[in-house]
Amino acid sequence: MPKKKVITLEPKIDTDTLENGSVYMFHNTQVNINLFVNANGFDDACDKFDLCMFEYRTDWEIFLKCGTQPIGERNEQ
Repeated sequence: MPKKKVITLEPKIDTDTLENGSVYMFHNTQVNINLFVNANGFDDACDKFDLCMFEYRTDWEIFLKCGTQPIGERNEQ
């Protein structure tokens, strides 16, 4: 049996101290669980998701929390 190669991903920036980072939610459509990731951009979120090494990537969808959420009545300002 061949040995598995361990790959260590080094983040381009320190994402643990982000002040204006975004929250990405990865939703597994098969087992209905969510993984929340704080990241600086889509690529960083995907890198962090890949660290989890989930088996079936096609079972996951990704969502982004926007800075401004729709609240109140539609015509309310």
